Amino acid sequence: MPQSVTIKWIYATGLLIILILSLSWSYRAIGQQAITELADQSQNRLTLFVSNLTATLDKYEHLPKLISTNYRLSKLLQQPGSEVLNETNRYLKAVATTSGASDVYLMNQKGTTLASSNWDLDHSFIGMNFNFRPYFQQALKGNTGRYFALGTTSHQRGYYFSYPILSQQSVIGVVVVKIRLAEIETAWADQGNHFVVTDDDGIVFLSTQAEWTYHSLRPIDKTRMARIEDSRRYLGKSIRPLQMEQLDKLEQDVTRISFASNTQSRPDQFLHLSQKIADAGWTVHLFANLAPLRDIQILRTSVAGFAMLILLLLIVLYLTNRQRRMALQGSTELLEKRVQQRTLELQNEVEERKKAEQSLIDTQAELIQAAKLAGLGQMSAGIGHELNQPLTALRNYAENAQRFLERNQLDEVKGNLQEINEITDGMAGIISQLRGFTRKSSGERSQVSVSQAVAQALGMFQRDIESRSIELNTQVSPELSIQTDPLLLNQVLVNLLSNAIHAMVEVGEPRIDIEASSDAEVVVLRVSDSGPGLADDVIENVFDPFFTTKELGMGLGLGLSISYRIMEILGGRIEAANIDSGGASFRLYLANE
Repeated sequence: MPQSVTIKWIYATGLLIILILSLSWSYRAIGQQAITELADQSQNRLTLFVSNLTATLDKYEHLPKLISTNYRLSKLLQQPGSEVLNETNRYLKAVATTSGASDVYLMNQKGTTLASSNWDLDHSFIGMNFNFRPYFQQALKGNTGRYFALGTTSHQRGYYFSYPILSQQSVIGVVVVKIRLAEIETAWADQGNHFVVTDDDGIVFLSTQAEWTYHSLRPIDKTRMARIEDSRRYLGKSIRPLQMEQLDKLEQDVTRISFASNTQSRPDQFLHLSQKIADAGWTVHLFANLAPLRDIQILRTSVAGFAMLILLLLIVLYLTNRQRRMALQGSTELLEKRVQQRTLELQNEVEERKKAEQSLIDTQAELIQAAKLAGLGQMSAGIGHELNQPLTALRNYAENAQRFLERNQLDEVKGNLQEINEITDGMAGIISQLRGFTRKSSGERSQVSVSQAVAQALGMFQRDIESRSIELNTQVSPELSIQTDPLLLNQVLVNLLSNAIHAMVEVGEPRIDIEASSDAEVVVLRVSDSGPGLADDVIENVFDPFFTTKELGMGLGLGLSISYRIMEILGGRIEAANIDSGGASFRLYLANE
């Protein structure tokens, strides 16, 4: 064999070995990169799922405490079997319907259910005893209870919020709100990714894979199993561990695991990520299927191998045809053009792949933004209720400023712009107040002129007062002032004026009277209207949450309830009554400090 041929074979063999080693290294590197990308994407999905789940729980967290303030519950607990039973059942059912809760019920100190939102159904809770449930035992100790379990009556998975009902610092009963979480399994179902939620014992109670439910991710000893059975959390279901094996740990919170499969010779492999929800005692797990990565790994390695093969072919052609390059220059140039064209095509393919990957990242960001907008959507009704009047006032002042500007009355324009500036500041304060309604007030107070507070509240309804020819009688001394929170006082006055104007829609001669009086200890501010007044049963319930006499869609029944809470924060009180001449009257009692 000629020496030149031998050298060519040596070159070809060496280049082939280099190609094989390069492909082997590329395959492993590309695989590791794909796993890292999948881990990052999975962490984003896990964070989004946890945020969605936490938002669902937070929506109902304070509802039992709010319900516990209703006087009917305390009365029924102290006088079982009284005439208030039917009224309490209807109230609990209204709360469940309005809030979207599954069930709302009231238990006495022994755990026996006295009233329930499902009182009129075949599976009513009334008369049933749930004293074995941890959420009852937690509330009986004066604490807020949270617990997940299967319902003993409905056999449906549910999460329970409980809160104690107190009388003279003693717990006399417990109110419970139950919600269902099964809808989350359907909403988050994904072929390539499986979401699992486990309790503090590692038992799966929510899963996008139905066959994993009521299995454990780790072995459970006899002591813990006995405790689980005593609480009837899973109603005697057989809890078996999943056939899961940890293969290796890729990062601090990312492991690779495998599940045994009865239908495949090779077990499925997944990336396992988890995140705790501390308040609920849950852990959310995400299992990302690794099977699709093999296709990506092969595709990317093939692209890289093809590029390396072209490069090696060029080198071989260069070494074997160096002496004939001049003679074959035309053919070589054609080949180089083809190589350049193919290289450009490969580059275009790489760019398209990068665009696709960026599109996936953008889509994930849009999903996170959609979850945030969904949370803001749940607040829109309440914000609209509180900002409707300030927006109307803004429009009135803007229209007035336009007319004054046309008349070259610049001082009046300046005054209207100042009012607009103050109203926008007030709107910012209203938004802050709505957002912080369930939290304690900052407690910052200042000396507030009562007459200025009344004038500011009336300014928000100036257009309605003028357009409907409402007679306005104000008897408030300019010297009268109190130490209070001006934003909270303005909120109460706005709610009362709004209700008064709404009550006089069909009144021929509408009139609003505002009077203020004071002594050494108390300032009394009265807001009255000439409307039809309040029925006896309305007066009893007018400050209850969700109670309203307005038509459907005109209000949530929260305005007077919010005002009642604000007056408590200010250290005062609010009372409702009818006046002899017709109409309703609300009195605000504020400490004269």
